[in-house]
Amino acid sequence: MRILLRKIRATRQPFRLEEEGAVCEGEFWREDRHRVVLEGRIEGPVALRCDRCGEAFTKEIDESFRLEAVDRPLKVDESLDVIECNDGIVDFNEICRSEIASIQSEYHICPGCEAEGDFEIEY
Repeated sequence: MRILLRKIRATRQPFRLEEEGAVCEGEFWREDRHRVVLEGRIEGPVALRCDRCGEAFTKEIDESFRLEAVDRPLKVDESLDVIECNDGIVDFNEICRSEIASIQSEYHICPGCEAEGDFEIEY
């Protein structure tokens, strides 16, 4: 789902997408002339890789998010949860894929390694 940022209204509008088996749903609205807010949750199975043994596994997730999409250049002191839409188009599918990729990049342990007990984690 792609929408021109300038076409988004100030009233909250629902959205619901499926990406990679997970459901991404919530609301979006225009906060000001150059800023749209997306607020919602990602729920469902996500494919992960164990950071200990390297095996692939699936885990049910339930994560909330709040992002802003802007069609102007960002200043350094602005929030990190902002997506620049230089072409003026808010791509909801790409935003959901990006949020799932962010979850996948976190540290994950498969159920088999969890059952093995304590081990040292380096950060």
